[in-house]
Amino acid sequence: MSEQNKALIRRWIEEVQKGNLDVMDEVLASDFVDHSLLPGQRPDRQGYKQGLSEDRDAFQNLKITVEDQIAEGDKVMTRYRWRGTHNRGRFRDVPPTGRDIEATAIVVHRIVGGKVKEEWSASDTLEMLRQLGAVPEWGRPEETNPA
Repeated sequence: MSEQNKALIRRWIEEVQKGNLDVMDEVLASDFVDHSLLPGQRPDRQGYKQGLSEDRDAFQNLKITVEDQIAEGDKVMTRYRWRGTHNRGRFRDVPPTGRDIEATAIVVHRIVGGKVKEEWSASDTLEMLRQLGAVPEWGRPEETNPA
């Protein structure tokens, strides 16, 4: 079952990368719950789909690379890296910048009956915003704390 669950998540990632968000209707359980909400996002399947759609719309040439994937019981943990150019829609209230970004995320999915029932995720949003110029670069200690 673990290999089937990993394959389900990989298929989902591949389809999202292509821009096929309709796959969520096949992959997510009707009572899906997202435990890592964006501001204003509903925790259900529709809210999740809307949030992912907005993120997907913000980046052209999205490339997602699965770097690690572990499955045990009904859970799949995936660590991935994604790259894209922010030249379409807004991302976290940042208008298109034309900048290329690269970010990592770790996501845990619970799968029940061949569908994703729950998700917990941790993304490096601060690093993404830094790359977009929305937050300042981190200074080296000797630059920020002069002796």
